[in-house]
Amino acid sequence: MAGILIPVLAIAGFWAAVIILVYLYFTSRHRERMALVERNLDARIFSKESRLDNALKIGIVAIMSGIGVFMGFLLDTWGLPGVVAYFTTVLIFGGAGLVGFYYLAKRKEEEDKEV
Repeated sequence: MAGILIPVLAIAGFWAAVIILVYLYFTSRHRERMALVERNLDARIFSKESRLDNALKIGIVAIMSGIGVFMGFLLDTWGLPGVVAYFTTVLIFGGAGLVGFYYLAKRKEEEDKEV
């Protein structure tokens, strides 16, 4: 009986947690928007431009992490232990992608200020 009950409770608990997190996300987002409307404030945080920048950042990091996995594969075949090779190259290339996006966004922000 206990052998069946544990997986059922684990699956039910997982889905309950997912549903609760989704509910909290949407209710807090609604409260934030209503607070902005009540105070007549600018809602730039919901603009499409910030979502495009976020998509670009995720894309750059994903591409660089993929390059890191490939470099980890090459280092693994050349004799470096697999865990070390993959872990370090993914972190190095993913971090380089974030740094590159930072400088790209900084340059775009400076161009927008000049215009």
